[in-house]
Amino acid sequence: MKSKILKVSLNRKIENLSYPIIVGDNILRNSGEILKEFLHKKKVVVIYDSFFSSTTNPNNAFEEFVQSINKLTATLNFIDIPGGDKTKNIDQLNKIIEKVLAYGIDRQTVIIAFGGGVIGDVAGFAASILLRGIDFIQVPTTLLSQVDSSVGGKTGINSKIGKNLIGSFHQPQAVLADINILKTLPKREFRAGFAEVVKYGLIKDLEFFNWLNQEYESIFIHDKNSLKTMITKSCEIKADVIKNDEKEGAERALLNLGHTFAHAIESFGNFDGRVIHGEAVSIGICLAFKLSNKLCFCSIDDTKKVINLFQKSKLPTSLHDIKKISISTSGMIKKFKLDKKSKQNELTFILNRRIGESFIKQNVNVGVLTQFLNEEV
Repeated sequence: MKSKILKVSLNRKIENLSYPIIVGDNILRNSGEILKEFLHKKKVVVIYDSFFSSTTNPNNAFEEFVQSINKLTATLNFIDIPGGDKTKNIDQLNKIIEKVLAYGIDRQTVIIAFGGGVIGDVAGFAASILLRGIDFIQVPTTLLSQVDSSVGGKTGINSKIGKNLIGSFHQPQAVLADINILKTLPKREFRAGFAEVVKYGLIKDLEFFNWLNQEYESIFIHDKNSLKTMITKSCEIKADVIKNDEKEGAERALLNLGHTFAHAIESFGNFDGRVIHGEAVSIGICLAFKLSNKLCFCSIDDTKKVINLFQKSKLPTSLHDIKKISISTSGMIKKFKLDKKSKQNELTFILNRRIGESFIKQNVNVGVLTQFLNEEV
């Protein structure tokens, strides 16, 4: 299967930045040729998910990737870190920074993030602050990271106060998404990534949502054509959203549909795996549509269609679907106030007028929101 190359173009005031997203099947074995212009005779540090060096890893894609880029580089060093949100903390970041500096890097050094969204977030943040900013490349290995977190330049770590509150915008030089490596994902992780895919149809593409509603079964059996179409379309939509709003001053906030709820839900679980990001997003999107309906913005029919697709995809759609996590209305409200979209203690949510049309709703009434949550918790 031939690879598909997309371009992310950002219209900055000072410079026009663009970088490629390469999507294909078994393309990691040709990484050296694909990434030659970025890596040739440079010092390279690969920060990768320790899963790929474990005996339980059934895929040799990482070894093929390393072999393919090895001869290109001036030096090639490795740092393995665990996946999962527990890794996104200041202590782990400090360890990575000290290790990278010990390799004698310079301003031309390139960091490669090889793993899921957590690896990309942490490695990208490290790249953004090392020597006041060095280049990095994203090699996302999960569905969630291939369709969402690897594109757009958001990097960062979690605080004890909340999720993704420490970070920076640092765009990658390139994104290399190999659909073959998705075979390494547990079913739960793959389905969780699908929630982020559905989000793209919901915010601005009804036709894509309808396609996902028809093709979800082929996606879950890893049909290659369906996967390639799904990932490419998701990246196209995200690139279109961020091209004029790199740092979330306006439209880019739409990409957070369901995430204000989701981040609060995740923090109640202390990021311990009882609920993972995509599952929280699935619940969060359903809550956003229910709230949109309650506020008379969106029809009950559209709300039911959204919930039905997530249910068919075996994803949670309600706070009651989360086991062994105690969630309170007052606690949710407190966490909403820490959301980056909130301003001067006024709560902001991404809501929908219909499937395919999200909008930013500022100053959501706390009383109405409290009543709504009391019905859901």
